[in-house]
Amino acid sequence: MTTFYLVRHGETVWNKEHRLQGWLDSPLSENGILHAKKLGEQLKNIPFTAAYSSTSGRAKETLHYLTAGRKLAIHYEDDLREIFLGNWQGKTVENIMAINRFDYELYTNYPAQFVATHTESFGEVTERAMYTLKNIAQRYPHEHILIVSHGVTIKCIINAILERGIDQLWTAPHIEGTSMTIVERTEESWHVKVIGSTQHLQ
Repeated sequence: MTTFYLVRHGETVWNKEHRLQGWLDSPLSENGILHAKKLGEQLKNIPFTAAYSSTSGRAKETLHYLTAGRKLAIHYEDDLREIFLGNWQGKTVENIMAINRFDYELYTNYPAQFVATHTESFGEVTERAMYTLKNIAQRYPHEHILIVSHGVTIKCIINAILERGIDQLWTAPHIEGTSMTIVERTEESWHVKVIGSTQHLQ
């Protein structure tokens, strides 16, 4: 059995500004760094064999704090990146609502009705993320694996494993910064054990 610990990157400067990142990037905020260090402390006794991160800087930075002082095989994967958000990337929610309110409200409230024109679709994110997890599970069939990814990407993974429709993509709980989701892969079966835990912040 492969046990995946899926962690969303820590809070970033753009998160604080309510600015969408997608494939663009911004550094971790002070809180983002602090929370990543706290999670790293909580995870210190988990016997990880390897760690994977999205190639986005905020994910790499989070992984750095999670693995400080540990000797692990570290890998970076483009397919663990956040959803590509096209011309929304770098813009604040306020700006997007001013110019593209209808599409953004579909994206945030009615994901099954959202049509990806300038962005990736939720289906495309799901396909690349699940493909990557399957490959990692084949490489490490009996290990604990740490993965740092992104909110929408982790939501897509959860949705796929629970075999839910896209209309349920945003089902609670929210995937907070440095939250941890635990997923198991046994042969051809997937199981979600924990979703969005922030116990390290209590």
